[in-house]
Amino acid sequence: MTLSAGIEKFNNDCFPAMEAKFKELEKGQSPETLFITCSDSRIDPNLITQTGPGELFVIRNAGNIVPKPGTGELSVEATILYAVDVLKVKRIVVCGHSHCGAVTGLMNLESLNELPEIKSWVSKSSAVLDRLDSDQATLCEGIQQNVKLQMEHLLEFPSVAKAVAANELEIEGWLYHFESGKVEFLD
Repeated sequence: MTLSAGIEKFNNDCFPAMEAKFKELEKGQSPETLFITCSDSRIDPNLITQTGPGELFVIRNAGNIVPKPGTGELSVEATILYAVDVLKVKRIVVCGHSHCGAVTGLMNLESLNELPEIKSWVSKSSAVLDRLDSDQATLCEGIQQNVKLQMEHLLEFPSVAKAVAANELEIEGWLYHFESGKVEFLD
């Protein structure tokens, strides 16, 4: 289906059926979850969580990376702070996925020498490499460690740490296996 055909279907079929919901959302949003995941086209946060408009506040980027606060990644930082300080989300999910190209690149940085912007971006998770037995680490282990690292980076945001300490916010790590539809919940 082309994008324009999709828009037409949405306008003719979906929107009329959900018009009341969109009128309600016109008044504002109050999602309970900030969902941080990869830009990979095989991941659809609303589909895998069976949520609708207004239920998830979403950050998507290559590798579901949460750079440490103060590193100049203002888009990610501002979105996290807005979700926690303004929207008062109750949960942050960091969702990695199987066959992640960003983590594959991270685990083989020299393969990104001709893609310096991508190499620089995935290198923000270079601490993952210190957690792996480089000779025998699997991609799945790398993806799991990447999710855990992003969860740790979230706790470096003062407002996130404060909300977690006050039991007002939970942070969860997920690994979505798109080939099976299964979600693995990480500690």
